Amino acid sequence: MANLIAVKATRTGLLLYNAGMQTEAVQPSTVANSPDTRSRPQLPGLSTAELVEQMQAIGQPAFRAKQVRDWVNKGVTNPVEMRNLPAALQQELSDHLICSPLSLIQRQCSEDGTRKYLFKLQGGGNIETVLIPDTSRSTVCVSSQLGCVLDCPFCHTGTQRFSGNLTAGEIVAQVLAVKNDLRREPLSNDLHAEVTHVVYMGMGEPLANEAGVYNSLRLLMDEQGLNLSRRRITVSTSGLVPQIGRLGETTPVNLAISLHAGSDALRDELVPINRKYPLAELRMALDTYPLPTQRHITLEYVMLAGVNDRDEDLDALARFVNPERERVNLIHFNAWPGSPYAGSAMQHMNSFAKELIKKGIRATVRRSRGDDIMAACGQLKSHLDLGDATSARGIADIANANKHKAGE
Repeated sequence: MANLIAVKATRTGLLLYNAGMQTEAVQPSTVANSPDTRSRPQLPGLSTAELVEQMQAIGQPAFRAKQVRDWVNKGVTNPVEMRNLPAALQQELSDHLICSPLSLIQRQCSEDGTRKYLFKLQGGGNIETVLIPDTSRSTVCVSSQLGCVLDCPFCHTGTQRFSGNLTAGEIVAQVLAVKNDLRREPLSNDLHAEVTHVVYMGMGEPLANEAGVYNSLRLLMDEQGLNLSRRRITVSTSGLVPQIGRLGETTPVNLAISLHAGSDALRDELVPINRKYPLAELRMALDTYPLPTQRHITLEYVMLAGVNDRDEDLDALARFVNPERERVNLIHFNAWPGSPYAGSAMQHMNSFAKELIKKGIRATVRRSRGDDIMAACGQLKSHLDLGDATSARGIADIANANKHKAGE
């Protein structure tokens, strides 16, 4: 363990720099593969009003926008499949818009019904998205970045180099692609067949991509769009304090915090952004985050054997939690190749939860889903590196990073 901590310590400056460069809102990238496509709007990223403007720009009546919107809401973004549109308009859409910002490379199906999708972005790079179906709901877990600006050592995604933020269109396109997949190949009868919830818990730190995330939230909740209630959307963050405040001011959806430790010493190791925004600052941000009646902030706690599952860890966690505003979700550590950690035994996790409950804290043990296809919490990583930092998007973001580092 000592050697592991030493390795992490050498990376601390880079970790904090990567996260720090994202503390201000960033503009979403629309970089694609050629100058011709670089300025073209992405169809999944257009509101109904913007779609009307696009129709007007190509000399089409406004009612065509509603027809297109109806298809997009079903998950259909390929104009050729929009059967009530004339062929000429289908071609116009293909010529003037990026209709499908991502394409499916691979789909894996778990024994429990979970589906994991590997998408290639038109602008370069790959992301993973997960569908988690249940009997009464189906949740899409979306990615918000290529790789991650943070490097939490227990998270598989953290081992993939950060190479860019996703646009709002690319985030929404993940939900649409899953909807289209369900339309083409429904789930078994005992699982819910429609997307009901969206969680920003895939690849990346959502609040390090504020522009992309905020704009995608607006699109997901658009009454003429997918019309998802804010109560059915959750944004998870490792604890970027200024961004938590801005999220609460602009779009106060459900909030989840990747906590994983109740003391600064241990959280500095497990969630390195804690060195920039320690628990006292996080505590203040959580206490002021707007909460609707009977809603709670979720504190995510991956249980690592001998690391954060001891009696002293439980006591530290209990001291941090505000029971009136928060609940604790204990998560089994999902192993990935090369990980130095092991998960706590399920019996111990249940005992840990019971002790928290005795202290007046709402605590549950999350049922792991999709771990047989590496789709469970903390396992996502784009294994086919088709873009990464060599893409135009990656080059632009790295250039901005170097500029920030130089103090320009």
